[in-house]
Amino acid sequence: MLKVYQKANVYGLGKGGGHIEGLDGLRTLAIVGVTLFHMFPEAVTGGYMGVSLFFVLSGYLLAYTCSRQLAQGSFSVAGYFWRRIKRIYPSLLLVLLVSTGVYYLLVPDVVAAVRPEVVSVLLGYNNWWQIAQNADYFTRLINTSPFTHLWFMGIELQYYLLWPVLFFFYAVLQSFFCTRAALLFMAFLGLASACVMPLSYVPGDDVTRLYYGTDMRIYALLFGAVMGLQRAEAGPRVMKSELLRKISCAAFVGMLAITVIAYFTLDGQNPLVYQGGMLAMTLLFCLLLRLTEDRGLPFGALLDMQGFRWIGKRSYGIFLWQYPVILLFSCMGWDKMPGWYFLEIALILLLAVWSDAVTDCLLSKELPFRAKPMAMVRVACFVVLSMCSMLVMGYGCCGIAASAESKASAVAELQDQLAEEEAEQARQNELAAEQAKAARIEAAKGQVDLSGAVCIGDSVMLGSSGRIRELLPACYVDAEVSRYVGGGLEAAKAFEAQGRMGNLVVIALGTNGPIAGYERYEVQTRQLLEYLGDSRHIFWVNVYCPHLTWQETNNNYIKKLAAEHGNVHEVDWYGLISQHPEWLTEDGIHPNSEGRVQYAKLIHDRIEQVLAEEKAAL
Repeated sequence: MLKVYQKANVYGLGKGGGHIEGLDGLRTLAIVGVTLFHMFPEAVTGGYMGVSLFFVLSGYLLAYTCSRQLAQGSFSVAGYFWRRIKRIYPSLLLVLLVSTGVYYLLVPDVVAAVRPEVVSVLLGYNNWWQIAQNADYFTRLINTSPFTHLWFMGIELQYYLLWPVLFFFYAVLQSFFCTRAALLFMAFLGLASACVMPLSYVPGDDVTRLYYGTDMRIYALLFGAVMGLQRAEAGPRVMKSELLRKISCAAFVGMLAITVIAYFTLDGQNPLVYQGGMLAMTLLFCLLLRLTEDRGLPFGALLDMQGFRWIGKRSYGIFLWQYPVILLFSCMGWDKMPGWYFLEIALILLLAVWSDAVTDCLLSKELPFRAKPMAMVRVACFVVLSMCSMLVMGYGCCGIAASAESKASAVAELQDQLAEEEAEQARQNELAAEQAKAARIEAAKGQVDLSGAVCIGDSVMLGSSGRIRELLPACYVDAEVSRYVGGGLEAAKAFEAQGRMGNLVVIALGTNGPIAGYERYEVQTRQLLEYLGDSRHIFWVNVYCPHLTWQETNNNYIKKLAAEHGNVHEVDWYGLISQHPEWLTEDGIHPNSEGRVQYAKLIHDRIEQVLAEEKAAL
C-alpha cells in the first residue's frame, strides 16, 4: 500500500544477494481486494482484508531495509524519516488538493467541513479522528468524505514514528544477546497486540474502534517486521526437498483460494472477524509471503509477471485515488451509466500513473519520459493534465480554507432540535392515552381510526415527531439518533411491555446502515416483522441518503418486504423528497421545518389511504 519501495525493482540484497520476486504481485492481490470492496461493498464483502496484507508487506519491507542499512553502516534516523516523507507526502498532497478542488467545484457540500479531516490525514492521526467522528452520529452521517479510506495512512504513519524505537530495542537485544532473542522480542510484541482485538470485542457493539484502532491492527505490521528482520539476517531461503516443494505448492494454491473466498464472503460485521478471523487471515498472508520469497519455489517468479508488477508498483497511487473517484461517481450519479465500473477503474489508473509521474518529476527534477516520438505524446498529456490540476488544486486550497464554520453551525442547530424532540418524546407518549379517547370518538362518527399508532425510527423520524403527533392522534413515538435496524425489535418489545402496541406500526429505519446483503441485519429485520405479526398494519418509510452507498439497496429491500408481506406497506419518502431537496437541512438527509411537515403528512396520508381502501373493501 505505502510507496515504500514502489519505484525500485530491487527490494534489497540479503546474504547471497538476489531480487525478492513476487512482492509486487502480493501488492496486486491486496489492492484488487481493497478496490473491489470499495466499488462493490455488497458483493466483495471481505475485500477489506487486503489491508492486512498491505500491513504485512509494509512491516516486512521497512524492517528488511532498515536492517540491511544498519548492517552496512548507512542507517540514520534523519535519513529514515526523510525517505518516508519523500515517498508518502507528494502523492498524498496531490490527492488531497485535487480531490478537494474537484468536489468543491461539483459537489461542495461533501467537502463543506473537510479541513479537520485533511489536517488529521497530514498529521497522521486520521484513524483516531474517524473513531471520534463515528461516535458522533452527525459528523459521521453528514460528512460523507472522499478521504474515508485514509484511516490506513494514520496507522502507517504512526507505525513509522514508532518503528525507530522498536528497531533500537531490537538492535540492542541483538547486540547484547543474539538475533534469535531480538526476533523473539518482536514476535512477542506482535502476538501480544494480536490478542487486543479478540479481548476487546463485545457482541453487538460498534466495531469501528476495533477496525480503525492502531493498537488493534499493529500486529500485522509487527508480524511483517519479524519476517523482514529474519530475511535480512538469514538471507534468501531455498527449499530443496521435492516433497516439501509439492506440499508448498498445494498450500500456496489453497491459501490463494481461501483469500479469494474471504474477499467475497467475510462480512466486516461478522463477529468471527474480530474474534480471531482477521488474525487468522493475517497469519495466512504471512505464509503467502514466506512461500513467495523462497527461491526454491516458483511463486515469486509467477507473481512477478509484468501485469502484476505494473499494478503492484502503482498500488499506493491506486489506493489513494480510488475512494475519491468512487464517491464522486456516486455523488454525480455516474454509477448509473452502463459500464461505469470500467470508467472508474480507468480513471483511477490514469490518476495513479499521473501522480506517480508528478512525484518522479518533483523528486528527480526532470520529466519521467524518455525523448521518443510516442513518449512526446505522453509528455504533452502529462503537461496538460498537470496544468489543469494546478487550477483544481487552487480550488482545493480555497475549499479547505473556507470549510467548517457554517457547517458546524448547521450541525449544532440540528443537534439542539433533535435533543429537544428527544426530551419531549417521553412526555408526549404519556399524554397519548388520553388523546386516544377523543380520536376513537371521531372514528366512531365514520372517520378512519388513526389513533394509537406506534412509531419506531431514527433521527429522521425524531426530528419530525412533533408534526407526526399533530396528524396521528395519540401516537407513541420511540425514535433515537443513530438507530440501526436492529434497534427496532427492542423498541417494539418495550412498547408491548407497556401495553401500548396497537394495530398500526410505523417504522423508519435504514438510514444509518445497510440492511440488504448483510445477514445479520436481514435476520434482525425478519425478527422484527415476525414479532409484530401478520395482524398489524406495518408502514415502513424508505430512506433518502444520496451520499451513502446503501440507499438504493435498502429501498429495494423495503419494497421487497412490502411485496412479500401483505400487511407491510411502503411509505415512499425517497420518491417525495428527491423531488424537493429544498425541504432538507444542509446535511442533505434530515428534513427542515417544511420537510418535517411533508414527512408527517406523507406518513399520515399513506396510512389513511391503506385503511380507507381496506374499509371500502369490507
